[in-house]
Amino acid sequence: MEENVDASEVIDYEAIRRRFPWVGLGPRGEHDFSQSYRDVMAELRLGREIIQAVETIRRGA
Repeated sequence: MEENVDASEVIDYEAIRRRFPWVGLGPRGEHDFSQSYRDVMAELRLGREIIQAVETIRRGA
């Protein structure tokens, strides 16, 4: 099933909302877990840097 969509074609968002009423009802902003994920990843990165520094010092001793 292949459909060619013309770039100038106007999308009828109201018709989409009538057919799929849940569209647009979700949160618009960022989820709480997104910030938590970034925080965890930053801590992991810092932890890896510390481990690498300790390993470098250990090898040099």
